[in-house]
Amino acid sequence: MSAWWGYSELDLDVQKIKAIVFDKDGTLIDFEASWSTGMLAMLQAVAPDDQAAQKVLATAAGFDMETRTFAGGAVFVNGTTEDMIAVWQGVDPRLSAEDLLAKGEVAFSGLDPEPLCDLPVLLGGLREMGFALGVVTNAAETPTLVQLQKLKCLELFDMVIGCDSGFVPKPAGDTILGFCDHLNLNASQVAMVGDSTHDLDAGRAARVGMNIGVLSGPAARSQIAHLADLILDDVTQLPALFSNLSLESGA
Repeated sequence: MSAWWGYSELDLDVQKIKAIVFDKDGTLIDFEASWSTGMLAMLQAVAPDDQAAQKVLATAAGFDMETRTFAGGAVFVNGTTEDMIAVWQGVDPRLSAEDLLAKGEVAFSGLDPEPLCDLPVLLGGLREMGFALGVVTNAAETPTLVQLQKLKCLELFDMVIGCDSGFVPKPAGDTILGFCDHLNLNASQVAMVGDSTHDLDAGRAARVGMNIGVLSGPAARSQIAHLADLILDDVTQLPALFSNLSLESGA
């Protein structure tokens, strides 16, 4: 287990943290297991039986077709649907946004998200510890709600915000601040948990009380360490983290 490093030396008041906001892909669900099959189907739909064209598009998206993995910091990992469309149109200006959206609906529909742990147990335990919970994702809101419902954990969140929920998406801090406003919290009372630079940039922009990086997504420790207050292997370490920090603070 990679320990959360340096937490006893951090200038963090854990007793102020009242809520935890999660990224979705790579934080709550397994990125490759959930999205690689859809990406392969999308590439085939956009460039049927054209391996050369598919490879160019895959590279632009940050996807390795052979290993079926995504690169940390890639547009498909960090960005919104609009970001992804813009990148592919930069590769091939003949591609239309409408056609890409339609093909994406088919390619990614019906995919079952693969949770990184028993989410109802983890999230239920955090709620029992007294935390309000939220999701802020650069995926669209409606499919996110469907995925969380499939994972039997939607009802455990106080608010779910997608890239199309009316806020400027990550890396801006607006989605986190929208969550704070909804619950009448100050950002200093919120911990942001994410696996990407966009997640942790958003946490910094919102001035959250704790910016927690996890290594369960495509990004390497070296890519996110400079943005995080602390880094965990994955979200399963959160209950122990908060328990230990509470003990350290004398709570």
